[in-house]
Amino acid sequence: MKTIFITIFEGVEAKNILRTGIVDAILKKSSDTRVVLFVKNKERADYYAREFSSPRISYEVVTTYDQVGIHKLFSSWKFLFLQTGTTDLRAKMVSEDRGTWYLYYSRVIHRILAHRLFVALFRVLDRMLSRNPVFDQYFRTYKPDLILLANLFEDFEVDFLKCAKRHGVRSIGLTNSWDRSTARCILRVDTDKTMVFNDTLLDQMATHNLIPCTDFFVSGIPQYDDYFLPPSVTRDEFFKSISIDPKKKLVVYSPIGGMFSNSDWDIMDHLHELHMAGKFGADVEILVRFSPNDFIKDADLKKRPYLHYQIPGTRFSSVRSTDWDMNGRELEELRNTLYHMSLIVCYASSISVDAAVVNKPVINIDFEIKDNGKLSKSPTVFYGMTHYAKALSYGGVRMATNTDELVTWVNKYLSDPTLDAEGRKKLAIAQCQFLDGKSVDRISTYIVANL
Repeated sequence: MKTIFITIFEGVEAKNILRTGIVDAILKKSSDTRVVLFVKNKERADYYAREFSSPRISYEVVTTYDQVGIHKLFSSWKFLFLQTGTTDLRAKMVSEDRGTWYLYYSRVIHRILAHRLFVALFRVLDRMLSRNPVFDQYFRTYKPDLILLANLFEDFEVDFLKCAKRHGVRSIGLTNSWDRSTARCILRVDTDKTMVFNDTLLDQMATHNLIPCTDFFVSGIPQYDDYFLPPSVTRDEFFKSISIDPKKKLVVYSPIGGMFSNSDWDIMDHLHELHMAGKFGADVEILVRFSPNDFIKDADLKKRPYLHYQIPGTRFSSVRSTDWDMNGRELEELRNTLYHMSLIVCYASSISVDAAVVNKPVINIDFEIKDNGKLSKSPTVFYGMTHYAKALSYGGVRMATNTDELVTWVNKYLSDPTLDAEGRKKLAIAQCQFLDGKSVDRISTYIVANL
């Protein structure tokens, strides 16, 4: 019996690996294989085991721990070795609190240390000096043949990967987000093989994270496979579920979240005022779809009895974090929402790509109702980040720089949803790579082949 270790430490990993059916596909393609899923706590293990259970699936709970001593140093230093437009922008944001000196210091340091020689030296020292034995017991007990890590930039999984290398176990990494390779830090340890969603990420991993292209596999985005299927309910059934007249056209607003901005409730109120003033026409309704990892206060909802909204997700912590999950029903609701809406309005968000994949118009708001005071709380600052600027370059997303432009483009898209369809297709291809709905099959086949 062969054994694969798979980490499910964060919500995005569950969405990419468990919710897409990759684990089930692996077990079907390799009858002599078992999978051990690693989670952060017993609550998560019990939660997933109720839905994902099999004689060949088991769970191990590894309690998270703080990085201390030499481990903490390498954890903090990893941010110094990445230089992109996003890191420059983040330096500008932090300099508001620390002073102008920090902006120049940060840019100089990043440009020096991002050189290939310094990155290589950092990785060698990291491997030699920062060794955490917490995962050794699992490798001795199970003697795995392969590990799959879907969140390579987090320290918890770095320690897991280092342990695999000490035990001579092959590793596959999945770069599971469109911004990881340019937004935060250098990859501390590289896996034997790395899967990326698209050629853009392939280029960014090679250019910015200095990982050889020969070890990559371009897979497509597994969680988008279902988007190439028809909606699971009719328009009438869907609109009934959200208590809206199916004769109306549906405009969806997707909040950016309180961690990044204070603008969401202002925009919701503004959209409502425009709607009540007839700016979008009489046959329109607005639906707000909140983020699955954000926390919504009941008091804010009670102030707005007119609001139609969806609050998806199970949250395992008391604050916005990576510790969340969207179950199958909620993912199905998202797909039905995307298919049955007329268009989506949002700040910088990956849901812009979701909408483009199903060829629904996208408007990004490039203004604020009131000044948030700092770049770190400005929702428009994210348009300058490397990954998002690349997405905007395809022409599939319309930017509204003021209220008049917002009203104009909502009405244009409501009248003719085919506008900018070519740009949306370019964005979808750039992000998905494949528009065949077979990414889960590609990924599971690749994993089994590497056993």
